[in-house]
Amino acid sequence: MVWYVVPCFRPRDHCHPVLTEEARAFFSLLSEDLRTLERSLQAEGGSVSLRWSAEAMNLLKRMQVELVALFKRSPQLPAPSAAEEGWLDQFMRETAALLDFCNSLKCLLSAVRRYRMAADLVAHKFAAEDVGSMNESEFERLEKVRVDVGVPRAATKESTVVGVGNGSIAAVMLAARATTASVSLILVSAVASPTPTTIDVVVSGFPDQLRPFADTLRALTVRFREGVDVSGPRFVLAEHEAVESAVGDLRARVVAGHHNKEREGFLRSVGLLGTSSAELREGVEMFDAAVDEVFDVVVRGRKEMLGMFRDELLSM
Repeated sequence: MVWYVVPCFRPRDHCHPVLTEEARAFFSLLSEDLRTLERSLQAEGGSVSLRWSAEAMNLLKRMQVELVALFKRSPQLPAPSAAEEGWLDQFMRETAALLDFCNSLKCLLSAVRRYRMAADLVAHKFAAEDVGSMNESEFERLEKVRVDVGVPRAATKESTVVGVGNGSIAAVMLAARATTASVSLILVSAVASPTPTTIDVVVSGFPDQLRPFADTLRALTVRFREGVDVSGPRFVLAEHEAVESAVGDLRARVVAGHHNKEREGFLRSVGLLGTSSAELREGVEMFDAAVDEVFDVVVRGRKEMLGMFRDELLSM
């Protein structure tokens, strides 16, 4: 079994930043969004759906919007020391990683689409063809498509999120990085199908005043982990699992020859596969749109931050 691990989110030098009112508002909004996402996951029985995945991407989008707004409202952004990178470098590096994550999700969704179209083709073919010509070869071809929907190799690594600096901006950046890392791992683990992974998150080293946020973030990752069957590879994404279940039922009927004896039951299985395939298509389209929105917001935020930095230089 492969494990995704986010071992530790820790601010540099165990600092105890004095949070501004704007920073406290940022933490309050982000914590509430995380609690809402965790409750939504609980309501779905720990199973990740594409609708929930779209909600998770919307959380990242709102967080980016609030982060840029906080930067704009800051009367004076912290100047970097000779030993560390500045706020703009941090922001650009982290948002570049988020853009890469969006691109990785797009690749995974393309693979899910190929699997869905292959499953849909099986349903249409079995509904139209003479039952006597049906055999297991259709499912073998579908199996070959399925194995391509895997976990990106670059994602299977441990990561530690370390804060830079000691002020409110550093604390906010740390929270944004920690949230992005955790949500990204959950989504990649869910969309990759089947995933032989689980997530173990150790949240430590946060200042006491940030502990409520850290506990909220960990509760989300624990909720996901509890919903994953750790006994072996499986489909975590609810809509993908529904398609696989329908494929399995249809395949069992073909192998047993029930498509010749129980035509009505066989057609019900074909219809179930078609329905689950359509639901997967709708979910993928919804999630894909959410990924695009995050990408656009991040690109726009990067342009705004570069503009702020330019204005700051011109005012010197």
